[in-house]
Amino acid sequence: MQLGPPGRLVSSLCAATAALLGVPSGPSLAQETDTWKFDTSLLYYGESQRVQDLSANLLAQRGWRAGLLTFRLTADVLTGASASGATPALFPQTFTTPSGLGTYHIAAGSTPLDPTFHDTRIAASAGWLRGVGKRGELDVGLSASNEYDYLHTGANARYALGLNQRNTTLGFGFAFAADSVSPVGGAPVPFSAMLPPGETGNKEGSDSKTVLDALIGVTQVLGKQTVAELNYSYSRSSGYLTDPYKLLSVVDPGTGDPGGYLFESRPDQRTKQSVYAQVKHHFGRPIADLSYRYMTDDWGVASHTVEMHWRQPLRAGWYVQPHLRWYTQTAADFYTPYLLNGAPLPDHASADYRLGALDDTTLGLKVGKVGQDGREYSLRVEYYRQSGRAPPDAAFGSLTGLDLFPTVDAAIAQFQVRF
Repeated sequence: MQLGPPGRLVSSLCAATAALLGVPSGPSLAQETDTWKFDTSLLYYGESQRVQDLSANLLAQRGWRAGLLTFRLTADVLTGASASGATPALFPQTFTTPSGLGTYHIAAGSTPLDPTFHDTRIAASAGWLRGVGKRGELDVGLSASNEYDYLHTGANARYALGLNQRNTTLGFGFAFAADSVSPVGGAPVPFSAMLPPGETGNKEGSDSKTVLDALIGVTQVLGKQTVAELNYSYSRSSGYLTDPYKLLSVVDPGTGDPGGYLFESRPDQRTKQSVYAQVKHHFGRPIADLSYRYMTDDWGVASHTVEMHWRQPLRAGWYVQPHLRWYTQTAADFYTPYLLNGAPLPDHASADYRLGALDDTTLGLKVGKVGQDGREYSLRVEYYRQSGRAPPDAAFGSLTGLDLFPTVDAAIAQFQVRF
C-alpha cells in the first residue's frame, strides 16, 4: 500500500535514486578508515483521522582505501484510514473491504475512508562507491523492499567526473526496478463493480510493473561560499500502475446521489520528466539551501516544488534549521471525482486525490547539537497541509455543499542520531 504526498513512504527505488543518482558537489570518496559511521532516525507521520506511519531508519557506512560501503535499512508500520476515492453522500454508505470478506460503513456527509488500511514495509539497499581514475567515481547499488501486497527489487548506478580542478562535476546515473503487485483480495478488473462480501468474480491475481530512471546533471562551485546544481531526470513506468484499492462513485446525473461504485482504471505506461536546480550559500556561519523542481508527465500532471532550508549555528554546537516547502500540481487528464450513470465509460478514470489539482505546504523546524566527539542529535517537527481543487461545477444536486476534495493536515516528527 502506498502513501500519497508528501510521500513519506516511497519505494526503495526512489530512495536509491535520490541517494545514488544525486549529483555530488565533487568526487567525494571517503578517506580510508577502520570505523563505521551510523545515521539512525525514528520518524512519525500522522494525518488527522487518516494514515499514521511510524518509520525506523538506519544508514551504515564504512570506508576503505578501495572504496566506501553503504547499507540502508528501513522499517515502516502503517495504520489508520485511507480515502477510497468514492464521494460523500447525504445518506450512509456501505463498502466492501478490499479483501472482499467484510464491510465498513460511512456516515452521511463524511468522506469515505477505508479503516482497514494497515501494512508493514521492510526496505534494504546496499551501495559500493569507488574511485575511477584520478577524477571519477562509480557508485553501484542494489535495493529491495517488501510489503504485504508489494515486492520491489532494483539496481542502480552513478558515475561522477570531476573537472576544472574539481570545481565542476558531471554526473550520469540510472536505476531500474522490477516490482510485483499482489493486492489484498486480488487485482480488480478495471471499471468492474464493487461486489458484496464473498463475491470475487471481479478480481484477478497479481500483476507487475517496471520502472526505469535516468539522470544527467552538473554541479558547479561558484565561489568560496556558493555551490549550484542543475540536473534533468527521466522516468518510464510500464505495467500495472492502477491503485487496486481506489473506487469511483457512479452518481445519478439528475440528483447527484451515488448509486454504485466501480474500480478505477489507469494507463499502463507513464513517462515523467523533471528539471531540478539547487543553490547552497554560506553566509558566514549560516547556510541557505534553496531548490526548485519542475515535473511534467504524459498523464497531464505538471508540478512545481520550491524548498528552502536555513541552518543557523548557535553556541556550544547547537543549531536551528527552519524549513519551508511549497508544492502545486495540475490534475491528471483522467482525474474525475465521479462517473455519471448512463454515460459511456472513458478509457481511463480515477478519483484518487493524489492525481487531482492540489497544493501542499510544509513548515518545519529542526533543532540539533553536534558534540565534540562528532556525534549529532537532532529533532525535527513539521506541519503539513494539503488542499485540493475540485473541477469547476463538479458539485451539483445532493453533492452541493459536500466536500469533494477535503483538506488533509498532518504532523511530522523525526528524532535523528549520527555517530
